[in-house]
Amino acid sequence: MSEGRLVLTKYRSRASGTVVLTSVDESLAARLPDLRLPTMPDEARAAFRAILAYETPPANGSLIDFLQLAENRGYSAHPCDWIPDYDQKLAGLHPELYQPWVDWLSEAGFTKFHCGNRITPENFTRFSPGQRGAPITALIKSGRADDFYDVKSIAEAHPASVRAVLASRIYAWGSFDGCYPWQVPLLEYFLADKSDKVSAIARTKLDKMGAFTTELAYARTLAGHITVDPEVVRWTVPPEPHTVPFYKEFACTSFGAVAEALDLAPTKLASRVDLDGLGKDLMVVAATSGDVDVRTILATRWLDHGTGGESLSLSLFDNVPMPLWERGLQAMLRSHYWNSVEEYLGPKSGTLDHPELGNWLAYEDMTASITKELKNRKLPINTACDPLRVLGKIASKAAARQLLEDAVALGMKPDHPRLTMLMFNLAL
Repeated sequence: MSEGRLVLTKYRSRASGTVVLTSVDESLAARLPDLRLPTMPDEARAAFRAILAYETPPANGSLIDFLQLAENRGYSAHPCDWIPDYDQKLAGLHPELYQPWVDWLSEAGFTKFHCGNRITPENFTRFSPGQRGAPITALIKSGRADDFYDVKSIAEAHPASVRAVLASRIYAWGSFDGCYPWQVPLLEYFLADKSDKVSAIARTKLDKMGAFTTELAYARTLAGHITVDPEVVRWTVPPEPHTVPFYKEFACTSFGAVAEALDLAPTKLASRVDLDGLGKDLMVVAATSGDVDVRTILATRWLDHGTGGESLSLSLFDNVPMPLWERGLQAMLRSHYWNSVEEYLGPKSGTLDHPELGNWLAYEDMTASITKELKNRKLPINTACDPLRVLGKIASKAAARQLLEDAVALGMKPDHPRLTMLMFNLAL
C-alpha cells in the first residue's frame, strides 16, 4: 500500500472566487488516527459533499455549522471527503474533534506545522516563527486552569531563546496595551528564570502593570465611579451614550472582585445593579466570571425586564436551571441574530421540533425568501444567512422533514441547492 496523498479539489465561489478544499485518498485515510466518533454513513457523506459543492466554504470556520450538526448526531466527516485546511493563512478554527488528524498530518510530513497544530515541547522547533504565535497564545489562555502546565513544560525543555519567545507572548493580544492580572503568575514564573534576558522581559511587563496586578485593583477603580444606594447599584455619573467607559478595567476584573470592592455579596450586586446602566457594562463580566447563582439572578431580571435575546450574552445561561434556559431560548428565537440560536443550543443543535421553530423569526422569513426567489429567480446573496440553511442546522429530523415539505409546497424543487442543509440533516 502506498503511503497516500492529499487530494485538492477546486470550486468556484460567487463570494470568494476559487476555493480549494482538501481531502485524502483511501491509502492515507487508512493511516489517519481514529477520531472519537465514527464517520458518517454513505447517504450523509453524499449530502455533505453536496454542501461543500454548493457553499464552497473558504476556510475551516465556515464549515463549523454542519460539522457541529454531524458531531451532535454522533458522527465525524470522512477524510476522503474533507480534512481541515492547513493553509498558513486559513488554518485553525476547525472543531476540536479533528485535532488528531491535524497534528498527525504535520507530524508525518504531509503538511507543514501551522497555527492549527497543538504546540508541544517535542515539536516546538518545527514551527516557523510566524506560525507558532497562535498556538502559544492558545496554551497561555488554556493555562489558567492548570497553572500553565503546558507552557512551563515547553520552557523547561528548551533553552533561553525559546523561553524568551514564550515570555514575549504574554500580553493582552490587542485588547489593550498590557497584561491581564490572571497572567501575573506566569510572568512571575519567568521573572525567576536564570536567564537575564528572559527575566528582564517579565520584569518589564510587570513594571508596566504597576499596582494593577490583581482583579481587585481594577475593581476598586470601578468602585470609585459607582454609587451603592439601598435599592440600586448604579454609575455615579452615567457615561455618555455609545461610549465604552473603563474598557480595560472591565476586561481585567471579575464580577466577584467588583462586588468585593463595593462591600457587597455577588448575589446582592446581581440583585440590585441598574440593568439599563451599570448592568449593561457588567454583563460580559458576569457572563464570563459570575457563578451560576449570579448569572441566574441577572438573566432572570433581564428577561423579566423585557430585554431581547440580541442584547443578552449567551454565556449568562450556561448551566442555569432548565426553566430559565428555556426562557433564554425563546428570547433567542425572537432575536434578529439568527445564528445566535445555534450558538445557544450548542450540543443540542439539531433537536428543535417544528412547533418550536414556528416561534423563530427565521421561520417567518423562510416563506418570504422562497417566494422572492421564485419570483426574481435569484439565489440569496448571503448563503450563511439563508433562512433555510439556518433552520436546517438546528431542526430535529422530524422538523427538517416538515420544513422540506413546506419548501416543496411553496414551489421549490426537491433537489434545489438551498435545501442541502436540510437534506444533510435528514441523512444523519
